[in-house]
Amino acid sequence: MRAFIELRDALACLETASVNQQGANWLHAACDLRASLLGEQGRKGVIPEIIALFGDLQSHLKKLCKDVPQYKEKILRACEHIDQMTEQLQSGLPDACDYLAKDALLNAYLNTQKKHDWLGHKLCMQQSIKAIWSKSDVRTLPLHQSLAPLCSAVDTLDHMLNDFVGWKQCVASGGSGHITPERGKSFGLLVIALAADAVAEGIIPDISGNRLAIRLRFQHWSPGQPPADYDQDIPYAMMLVPVGCA
Repeated sequence: MRAFIELRDALACLETASVNQQGANWLHAACDLRASLLGEQGRKGVIPEIIALFGDLQSHLKKLCKDVPQYKEKILRACEHIDQMTEQLQSGLPDACDYLAKDALLNAYLNTQKKHDWLGHKLCMQQSIKAIWSKSDVRTLPLHQSLAPLCSAVDTLDHMLNDFVGWKQCVASGGSGHITPERGKSFGLLVIALAADAVAEGIIPDISGNRLAIRLRFQHWSPGQPPADYDQDIPYAMMLVPVGCA
C-alpha cells in the first residue's frame, strides 16, 4: 500500500507541474516516479503491487456481495472494471519505463541529486531548465501519453478504496484519540481526515501503535517552532481499509 501511495502522489505532482509549466518540479516528480516504476532507491517495482491491490480489492468486493445483495450488480460491474485495469497493466508499461530510464535530461537531473557532484551538474541544471522548458510539450508529452493506462488505474483504485469503505466520525478529547481495529480482520491502510482549516493552522496527527491498537496524538506545528501537543478537543474522521494487508 505504501508503494501505491508513493506512486499516486508522484503522478499527481507530475501532472500539476506539467500543467503549471514548472520544469524543476516536473523533473523531481519524474525522478520519484522512475524510482517507483523501475524499482530504484530501495523500492521494488510498483506495477506488481498495483495488480495485487486490485486483486485484494476484487476479493473484498466479492465478499461484500453476500452482505449487501442490493448492490451486487454495481459491485460486479466494479469487478469487471478491475479486470480491465489489470489487463492494461500486465505489460508493465514498457514505453514509460524506457523513457524514464534513458531520457538524458532526467539522468542529468538525477546526477544533481548525488552527494558528490564533481562536474557541477546542479549549477548547470538550474540555469538550463528555463530554456529547455520553452518546448516542454515536445519533451513531456511522450511520457504522459505512455502513463495514461497507469494514471487511469491509479485513479480507479484510489476512488474504489474510498467508495467501498465508510468513514467513521470521531472526536479526539484533549487532542488524544484511540482506534481499536476490529479483531479477526486485517487492515492495510489507515486514513485520518481533518478539516482543511485545521490543517492550515498546523494541526497534524502523530500516529503510533500496531494492528491491535492505534494511538493518535494531535500536534500543533507552528512556523519555526518544534511540535507542541494540541490539548483541545478536535473532530476528525477515520477510515480503515481492509485491502493491501500483505
